Amino acid sequence: MEIAKFVLSCVGSFIAVSGFFMGIWKAYTKKTDEKIKSVKDASAAQIQKVKDEAATEIKDVRNGSIAKTEKLEKRIETLEKSVSDLQKDLNANVGQRLSNIEGEMKGMTNILKQIQGWFINNTPRGEK
Repeated sequence: MEIAKFVLSCVGSFIAVSGFFMGIWKAYTKKTDEKIKSVKDASAAQIQKVKDEAATEIKDVRNGSIAKTEKLEKRIETLEKSVSDLQKDLNANVGQRLSNIEGEMKGMTNILKQIQGWFINNTPRGEK
């Protein structure tokens, strides 16, 4: 009977010690799980914050590039119009000038013919 009491007290002590250490182990794992969860939550919040900031920056860059593109398009349109106007003016002026030059050349033709005639008439001929 003494042996049975000893065995039962050993089994009871083992169960009590096992329960005690199991409680400590559960508390430790719960505390570790809570730390891991808090780190995950903090990481997720920081990641979301970075994503939001990146999205805002991307949006600002897009808006800026759209504004610059529109500004460049307006400048190109203005330049095209200016070049077109210059080309029209140039064509009109060139036509006018060519016509003036053509008139002067026609007037010079008679003068050149007279000079040529003078040289022909006033040049001594090689008479033998």
